[in-house]
Amino acid sequence: MQPVVAYLEAPVRPTKSPKCDQTFVSRIGGPQNGSFTAPLLHNHRNHSRQCLYTFLAGPGQRVEVVFKSFNLRGSPPDGSAVGELPSCVHEYMDIYSEVQSSEPAELINSPFGGRYCGAIPPRRRISMYRAVAISFFSNKNVSTDLFEGTFRFINASEYEIGIPIAGSPCSYTITPSMSINKTGALISPTYPGAYPKDMSCTYQFLGESNQRVRLEFRDFDLFFGGPHCPFDYVKVYDGPDNSSALIGTYCGQQRNLVLYSSESSLFVHFYTLPRTANSQNRGFKGIYEFSESFVKLDFIRENDGIHIRGSECDQKILSNKESTGVVLSPNYPYPYIQKTVCRYFIYGMQDAQHLERVRLEFISFNIPKVEHKDKSESNCTDGYLKIYLKGQETADAYDKFDYELCGNETQRVISDGPRLAMVFSSGELQGRGFKGKYTFETEYKIPGTAAPDGTCSFTYVSSSKKRGELNSPRYPSNYPSDTNCSYLFLAEPNEQVTIVFDHFKIKADNNVNATAGSYGSGACFEDWLEMYVVYRDNNDRLLGRYCGLTAPGPVESPRGAVGLRITLHTDQESVASGFKARYFFESAKSDAGDCGGNFSNEDSGIITSPNYPAGYKAPGRGMASNACNWVMTARAGYKLSINFEQFGLEGDPANRGCPAAVLRLWVNVDSDQPPLELCGEKPPIEHWHYISTGQTARISFTTSDKTVGAQGFRIVWTEIQDSGPGPPSIGLLCESTYHFQCAAGYCISDKLRCDGVKNCGPGDDSDELHCITEAAEEDHDVLIIITLVVASSLICLLCTLCHSRRKRRNHVRQLGLHRNAHYDSQTSATAGLSSSRRHLQSGGASIAGSLHGINSGTLIIPPAPLPPTSVPPPPHICIAGVDMSHGLMNDDDDDEDDDDLELDEDQLAADIFINDVHFDEDNIDHVNQMANV
Repeated sequence: MQPVVAYLEAPVRPTKSPKCDQTFVSRIGGPQNGSFTAPLLHNHRNHSRQCLYTFLAGPGQRVEVVFKSFNLRGSPPDGSAVGELPSCVHEYMDIYSEVQSSEPAELINSPFGGRYCGAIPPRRRISMYRAVAISFFSNKNVSTDLFEGTFRFINASEYEIGIPIAGSPCSYTITPSMSINKTGALISPTYPGAYPKDMSCTYQFLGESNQRVRLEFRDFDLFFGGPHCPFDYVKVYDGPDNSSALIGTYCGQQRNLVLYSSESSLFVHFYTLPRTANSQNRGFKGIYEFSESFVKLDFIRENDGIHIRGSECDQKILSNKESTGVVLSPNYPYPYIQKTVCRYFIYGMQDAQHLERVRLEFISFNIPKVEHKDKSESNCTDGYLKIYLKGQETADAYDKFDYELCGNETQRVISDGPRLAMVFSSGELQGRGFKGKYTFETEYKIPGTAAPDGTCSFTYVSSSKKRGELNSPRYPSNYPSDTNCSYLFLAEPNEQVTIVFDHFKIKADNNVNATAGSYGSGACFEDWLEMYVVYRDNNDRLLGRYCGLTAPGPVESPRGAVGLRITLHTDQESVASGFKARYFFESAKSDAGDCGGNFSNEDSGIITSPNYPAGYKAPGRGMASNACNWVMTARAGYKLSINFEQFGLEGDPANRGCPAAVLRLWVNVDSDQPPLELCGEKPPIEHWHYISTGQTARISFTTSDKTVGAQGFRIVWTEIQDSGPGPPSIGLLCESTYHFQCAAGYCISDKLRCDGVKNCGPGDDSDELHCITEAAEEDHDVLIIITLVVASSLICLLCTLCHSRRKRRNHVRQLGLHRNAHYDSQTSATAGLSSSRRHLQSGGASIAGSLHGINSGTLIIPPAPLPPTSVPPPPHICIAGVDMSHGLMNDDDDDEDDDDLELDEDQLAADIFINDVHFDEDNIDHVNQMANV
């Protein structure tokens, strides 16, 4: 029931100055519409003028005012048709559309509808009650053509949409009995005019028990204050009042807004904020319907689905972690309702710990299809089921479907991500519909061939792809907890597989060794990654367990193996980003790889990295890796000592592992124990020494395509008889007398003593001790023998020269040449002695000196005759450069030269040299004996 409002017609009161107020009243039989214009003012004294336009409707009527033109001085804020008081000063128009009294004095008590100026006219106005008032103000001298508009009196019954609720001018209760066909219109209080401010209207729809309510907004225009609608809004509740479940809050402009109740009631609340008018939105208009023919929701509730509130039959299905269920068409197994659209949104788990995908398989499917002659046209033109593997939820994405099904065809699909969406649309033809089974599987986001059972198992076969990538689940996001994943790489018989890691971060215990890194079962017992070599007899060999930041080194499957296998284990605690790696299938190499060898029946050996010590290099272009494999085999009952003398590979076990280059050491190739994995730099003070636990040991050095290069390594291996730790017991530990016992207790081959290589291990030089003295004595004996041979040769040469000189002197005497101006005996003797000294100091130069002394005259001396072959040449020994030939030979014919041999004691005490070899005084007798010989 409308509130009582008193409208009084203003009486005509004569005034001294002309009035500009105008009143338009609806009378029975009178005009129900008209027009109005701005007054024509003659204001020569510049007085301000104010004019009031009042529009009064009759009982059961409302007033509609529309402006045709508008041109007042001033400009509204932002240039729009909104009015705020400070913006319009000299000329403006105030509008009141919620007037309850026609008295001008009562306008101040009426809600203010806004002040307007400028060139943009105010929007249409519909009175809230029976009156509208317009106040025009101007201080202009002459006013012409300022505004023009029309008015009409309309029926107010269309705004009375139900039973009025006391205390509110715009709240109603609506029931099916109020209309013949159970439908009606729903409009805001002043639609299509600008709705008032500070208003609260409610609409309560109450249907019968077997009915549902449908509400369709065909025009919706509210002030938009943000996505959460903090100012003006419409709220719709799925129930009889505002304590029911909220379907949605709406503001701004809405299109195709259709809402359904889940049960038989619906509640709508329209609210506008109390504030100065700064908007002119028109509100909303729609239709409502009560009906028993809307889709029953039992097919959703009975199959663990959740009805999406506000929709007719849309549903969402949520995972309970790897759960399964059934999805049905409406009314299944009975024919579905015609012209119905239902949407299905199937959501797998997606959070910090879980990520799932949806597997859907249809058990029954029947949607009639229409055959078309044009084969290019779809046969699903009447009814269809569209499937969206990426779970599209917006209407504008519904044309981008992945499958369109109709007829009797079935399909098995897997979502591309955690969501799968379906749209079922029924046409004129009816069918039984469909029944499908959905399964939520963990989505790992791992490239590779997944296992058919949905577990985290992936296979990589050489015949399908020669190279590719692999990663932990959901990489680069954190991998899920409580997960076990397997990666199997199968090569062809003539191939091998290589794996190189580019990123690695697996959760590790905080107390792991900061130097050695997170490696092995002792350090990795929470989350870990393990690598295995797969053989044909299904006998996998463990390569290593890794966690933390210790990335595995590059690995090649050995010749004869089927391939490699990687396993990832995570517990229920915190997680990390995981790993990313690359795999390559390449032609198989020999057992030694690109370098290396096989050593057996040898006492010792030295292994170095390629190009050591200059530094190893990366593999050639196009190659994934290089590998060098060395196998050392000792005799039965013996072991191997392996000592790393120098070691420098790129990598850091604690901070990033060995992703580019790695050395692996198997101390027993027949054991299932994983190898030691080494990289980084060995400090000089550290000892890296290992003893094999069996007869055979193996070393493998592998580089990858990301290798930069480093110095490399030098390793000494030695076959030993292990006598145990501690000091040796002499004569009791070594197997035979041909073995040498090291200070550390090991027995090595006696052949390895004094070979320049420390075979006893680091810190034990016992096999290289007492070798320097023995080597010096042996060298001294050799030196003496060489000296005697050279001395004998030199003595023979000197004797020959001396004998030739005596023959020449005898020949000179026979010619009668004795002591003349050019040659005297004293000079000759002195020159001869000097010549001998120079000969002993500078080799054959003494011969030239002697001949020069003889040829200094004018005579030509014929060559001396050769000495008799029966006379041996005298020995020739030099003592400090003095020729001792004469002293050793007793010749009576040379008495005149005896003066030359008179030497004092100082000369006899001089140093003695034979072939530049020095002999002290203790060895003079030995020299004399040699000379006499």
